[in-house]
Amino acid sequence: MTDRDLYLLDVLAAHRVLTAEQVAALLYPSVDRAQRRLLALTRRGALERFRARVYPGSQAWRYTLSYPAVQLLAAGRAERPMSRSAHNAAVLRLARSGTLEHQLGVNGFFTSLARDAAARPGTRLASWYSESTVYDVIKWQYQLAGSVRPDGYGRWIEGSRTTTFFVEHDRGTESLERLSGKIAAYGTHYPGMTVLFHLHSALRETHFHHKLLGAGREGIATTTAELLAASGEGASGPVWLAGAAGTRRRLRLSELPNSGFALRINEFSVGTAPIPAPHLPEVA
Repeated sequence: MTDRDLYLLDVLAAHRVLTAEQVAALLYPSVDRAQRRLLALTRRGALERFRARVYPGSQAWRYTLSYPAVQLLAAGRAERPMSRSAHNAAVLRLARSGTLEHQLGVNGFFTSLARDAAARPGTRLASWYSESTVYDVIKWQYQLAGSVRPDGYGRWIEGSRTTTFFVEHDRGTESLERLSGKIAAYGTHYPGMTVLFHLHSALRETHFHHKLLGAGREGIATTTAELLAASGEGASGPVWLAGAAGTRRRLRLSELPNSGFALRINEFSVGTAPIPAPHLPEVA
C-alpha cells in the first residue's frame, strides 16, 4: 500500500463512496490511471465496488472500503472496528440508498476543487469535511444541532485569500420553500458565512435568486451543473452568481465574501495516512 493508497482509504472512510473519475480528479493525472489502480486495490481486497444495471449498459463502478480496509484504519486509530456483518449491511444500504447520487454529487464537487488546485499553483483545497463531521462539530461545539445541516464544509486558499464555505448540493428534489428555510437558518446562525448552492439547472438558479433572495443576501452564491461542466476552470473559477438584484455577477470562489468562520476539528479524526501531495485536502 502506497501513501496515496492509504490517503484514498482515509477519504473513503470520511466520504463513503467515489467513482473512478472522482479518484482521478483527486489523486491521478488520468481516469485510466485511476481505474487501473482501483482495479488492483479491489483485487487485493482493499476496496469493494458496485454498480446498478441501466438500459442500455451499466453505471460506472462506485468504490467503497472493504472490511480489511476498515480493520486497517481502525488499527491505525487504536479503535475497535465494526463487525464484518455490520460492514456488509452498510455497503448494501449504501448501494441501494436513495441518497447515493446526492452523495456522489457532493463528492464530485469537492474532488473537482482538488483537481483545480493541482492544476494551478498558489491554490489549495485545504479542508474537505463531510456532512456527518460538520453535523458533529455543529452539535457538540456550537450547540446548533437541527438548525442547519450542510452537505459539506471546505476551506479554499488562493494566493493570500482564504475562503471558508458550506456546500448545499441541490438535485431539484426539494421545494423552494425548503430552500428558503435553509437560507433563513444560515442567516440566523452563520451570518456572513459563504454558502454555496450547487443547483442542477439554470432555470432553478433563476427561480432561486428571484423568488428566494430578492434584493440579495450576503454570503449566498449559486452555480449550476451545466455551467460547471462548461467552465474551463471548474468550481474555483468565475462561476458563482452573487450580489443584490441588478448588480449580481459571476465571481471566483476566492472573491466571495468570507466571514472568517472556520470549523475546529480538534477531537475528530482527520485521517491517519501521510498526505502524498501538498494540494490534497485534510479530510474528515
